[in-house]
Amino acid sequence: MMRPSIAVSALLSLSLLGAGAPAEADDKSHYDARTDRLAGLRQDDLERLAPHLARGPVALIEFANSDADELPGINFALLVHANAAVVEALISDPTGYPKFMPTIDSVQVVERHGTAIVYDWAFNLAVLRMRGRNLMTVYRPLPNQPDAATRITVDNQEGDLGQGRMLFRVHPRGPETCILVVSMRVDLREANYIARQMATAARSVNRSANLALACSMALHFRREAEHRTTTKDSSSGTGPLVTRQVDVHMLARLLDRGDLVLFSMSGDRLDQLTVLGVVEQSMDKVQAALRNARAFGSELVPGAAATIVSEAHGITIFDWSIDLPLVGVSGRMRMDERKPVVSVDATSGALHGGHWLFDVTSLAKRVTLVNASARFDFTDSTWLLEKLISADPDLGHGITAASEVMLVRALRSRATEL
Repeated sequence: MMRPSIAVSALLSLSLLGAGAPAEADDKSHYDARTDRLAGLRQDDLERLAPHLARGPVALIEFANSDADELPGINFALLVHANAAVVEALISDPTGYPKFMPTIDSVQVVERHGTAIVYDWAFNLAVLRMRGRNLMTVYRPLPNQPDAATRITVDNQEGDLGQGRMLFRVHPRGPETCILVVSMRVDLREANYIARQMATAARSVNRSANLALACSMALHFRREAEHRTTTKDSSSGTGPLVTRQVDVHMLARLLDRGDLVLFSMSGDRLDQLTVLGVVEQSMDKVQAALRNARAFGSELVPGAAATIVSEAHGITIFDWSIDLPLVGVSGRMRMDERKPVVSVDATSGALHGGHWLFDVTSLAKRVTLVNASARFDFTDSTWLLEKLISADPDLGHGITAASEVMLVRALRSRATEL
């Protein structure tokens, strides 16, 4: 039976702001975020993801090399209902960012050299005030390659966000549609004091910050491009949370590289998200990891605690709390194990109204697919998270996604230890 502390640890992934496992060894000899290649997503990858891109953005969170102190690449793709040239123009003109990115206060061009731009930036995000200098270079396709992607690289030369680089690819899909792929790897361990303190908690914190930033930028670019070219309203009513149906064979090559995050969006609203992750352990081990609440919880959020209020007929009511600086929160949840897919609802306290589904499927003797779907947000949780999300709701979508990725990776880690 799945015990309540699992849901506490899984659902309250507030550790992305500082809690987590000990930091890995700091050996830079094998890795440099400024120069390591960003693999991104190839054309055939985007074709495989096409059915999911039609419903919302897709992110691939790559696995890091465990033998080196490297950070995983973050790849965020979304369909934009605007001409590729419009999206390219928005990205390649950083001086325009403050007009549609609410957290960026200013951008000043330092110098230009052909298709390269050096610029200084500054932004305020809740209690975080950061500055830096970037080098942007635009690589446009040749005239005889009208369907090829435009590449725009951004290198962090100095500043409060540390060292790293971003890669934007704009893939034309006809005269009124394109696919934007944002790939990034920024090392916050080289950033300012606040960011360094967050990043030293665990590599997962760095990963979470990269995913949240990539999500925010991509959604802002999409909204502004579509605003300039169309008045179409794609919003619709929110249906019930469901387990996402996927073709695992079609996605196998991507799942071998990392975990997939599938967003379902109506306009700017995030209806639900799903994280798909393969665990190279038997289904019995993965289920055992889920049932071992105390051990699994320590993998994710140290300081989490739960008290059973009632337990009968496959339904468990429990109170939970996390006692940590800045992210001290509590609430009550209801877990229903009467169906093959375990469901959890936040009935009061922080994350009130949130809903989660957990599905585990055996793919082979020692290969298991975890399919974790959720609908929740952090707007009713902690002061710091509320400030971050109110300043930039798109960043909130990324934080939500990052917390679900953290859940799946903690489950993988615990199952491997059994």
